[in-house]
Amino acid sequence: MMNKFINDPDNLTAELLEGYVMAYSNQVAIGGENIIVRAHAKAEDKVAVITLGGSGHEPALSGFVGDGMLDCSVVGDIFAAPGAQRLFQALQMFKREAGILLVVLNHSGDIMSANMACQLAERTGIKVKTILTHDDISAGLDAPDEDRRGLAGCVPLIKIVGAAAEEGKSLDEIIEIGERFNARLATLAVAMKSCTHPQNGMTISDLPNGEIEIGMGQHGEGGGGRKQLVSANETAEEMIGLLMKKLQPKAGNKALLIINGVGQLRTWR
Repeated sequence: MMNKFINDPDNLTAELLEGYVMAYSNQVAIGGENIIVRAHAKAEDKVAVITLGGSGHEPALSGFVGDGMLDCSVVGDIFAAPGAQRLFQALQMFKREAGILLVVLNHSGDIMSANMACQLAERTGIKVKTILTHDDISAGLDAPDEDRRGLAGCVPLIKIVGAAAEEGKSLDEIIEIGERFNARLATLAVAMKSCTHPQNGMTISDLPNGEIEIGMGQHGEGGGGRKQLVSANETAEEMIGLLMKKLQPKAGNKALLIINGVGQLRTWR
């Protein structure tokens, strides 16, 4: 038996979303099965911003639905992408002349659902374009974009494209802004243990005590390699060094640094 405060494991996602909209009913609402939308919709003459992804990463991604950010989040089961038909349903809901921007994180299930839904949308005259995030550098500094996972880099990107949409910029203008930011985005994770799946109690990978994984994925997938646990200073130095090698900043450049504890790392650490 798992030591978790849950009811029926098979009903986790539905209960999660039900509780979420009850707690923040002034900001979000349920627009359909596993579809979260703004409580107060944006004007239809502005581009809609939609994303998709599995649950279990809260506040990502439904926590970013709101003014100046997402118009809609299409939610899958725990750690699983939503199906193409559900995403297509959301695209139908937001069909408009201004168009739709679909933000997709680079994971195979998300890409498959997005590609299929966009094909269906094209057949029915829905104007939609996508941005694929690929910020994780653990596959290697010279790895092609298609081999790099989409991780926490989607958060500032959603804020930036959401603000542009709120200002009334065109779909093409928003794509240009988003891709310009996307090209200057890099993230790297480090972990001392894998997560436990709340529905079956299984871990995706096992890390021995005293070891860390540089570049572990958000579900516990393998990354850039394992090494012995070192101090916080040494860990930060290695991570920042790799990120700087990837981004190649120059003197005078401005940088935005986001430290993401993934719901586990305490603030004092």
